[in-house]
Amino acid sequence: MSKVKGSKISSKLAFVRDEYGETALIDLIRSLEPADQESLRMVLDTGWYPIELYERVMRAICRTAAAGDEAVYTRIGYHSAEEVLSNTYKVFRGKNPVDLLNKMIPMHSMINDPGEMEVVSERDGQCTIKVLKPRSMPVICQVARAFYHRAVEMCGGMEVQVRETQCSGLGDSFCQFDIKWQTRPDA
Repeated sequence: MSKVKGSKISSKLAFVRDEYGETALIDLIRSLEPADQESLRMVLDTGWYPIELYERVMRAICRTAAAGDEAVYTRIGYHSAEEVLSNTYKVFRGKNPVDLLNKMIPMHSMINDPGEMEVVSERDGQCTIKVLKPRSMPVICQVARAFYHRAVEMCGGMEVQVRETQCSGLGDSFCQFDIKWQTRPDA
């Protein structure tokens, strides 16, 4: 059974509170099954939670707070990158996009159990990463694409493109993200 750190869940709940207000957060939690509501009463950032709970929270955000608008997954990913790379995990922020993506390997292992990620190809202006573990779900990958997009921007990338060419949530062995960007002239 795959697990995620509570910080991944609490940051999504904070996103709802910040973007939609306290009432929306209460409505979100009430929309979930009683067992999930109980799990969310006190989310410990350092605790481990089932990845399925994380996915259910993401779907509930879309369904309740965003009224079914899946564009919310992009906003969540951007918000997560900005929060994570500016605060708790700012030590993993790289001096350039390739450095950042390589530094994300240990970060990925710290917040996912099991967590295994590798950079398989890196060149000027592009990089391919594989997320081998945990097995993902399409909703989680939508957020991940946005997270990688914003993270690369934060490290100097412009005109960033992120494509997921394989997804373990759709039956592939792993998730693969092909990331391309332009480098700022002043970088």
